Amino acid sequence: MEYRVRHGQRGGSSTAADEERGTDGSSSSIDDAGESGPHGRTGDFVSVAKHLESANTMFSFIWWIIGFYWVSAGGQVLTNDAPQLYWLCIVFLAFDVFFVVFCVALACIIGIAVCCCLPCIIAILYAVSDQEGASEDDIRQIPKYKFRRMEEPEKQSVTTTESSGGIMIECGTNQPIEKVLAAEDAECCICLSVYDDGAELRELPCGHHFHCACIDKWLHINATCPLCKLNVRKNSSSSGSEEV
Repeated sequence: MEYRVRHGQRGGSSTAADEERGTDGSSSSIDDAGESGPHGRTGDFVSVAKHLESANTMFSFIWWIIGFYWVSAGGQVLTNDAPQLYWLCIVFLAFDVFFVVFCVALACIIGIAVCCCLPCIIAILYAVSDQEGASEDDIRQIPKYKFRRMEEPEKQSVTTTESSGGIMIECGTNQPIEKVLAAEDAECCICLSVYDDGAELRELPCGHHFHCACIDKWLHINATCPLCKLNVRKNSSSSGSEEV
């Protein structure tokens, strides 16, 4: 009796495990079929539709050429046999030819107009954009400095951690402001030239300095700092309003 009970329990557990495996396998196969079936079929339908569309376009174009040739070659016979059908075909072909010629001519006109008017369009957009050049008054308000190179005794007397390249001395004031420049800062970022002794510099409100000739030309075209893009005109107008 005990042997039969144990054997029955083992058989029941094995059949339950087999059933679970069968259900898992069937569910996984159903999931795989569900994942690959509709999406795969949709992709196949789309590719087939694209191929059929391309084939239809090519066939229509070739058939249009053949029909145009038949109507043009057999004009006398078609006029005698079916004049109404012949003239109807001629009208449709005339519309097709006119449409093709019109599209080609319009594309050529647009291309020529774009090529000829593109500089004018760019100039107009540049004129109305915010990147306008600064005026002479705005440029004159920017302080001017004169650069003086420091000699070796002066460099030793200056207590700085960096090597000094020269001094910027403000021009046109009774009490000029002097600013010491490091050796790596004593050059113009526009022309990439080192400041010579006696060179005239301008310092923008952002603190960046350049040659007077270089920055004046730059500001006439674009009223922003070449390095940090600070607008000189807005800054000058705000400073003027604060003074008032």
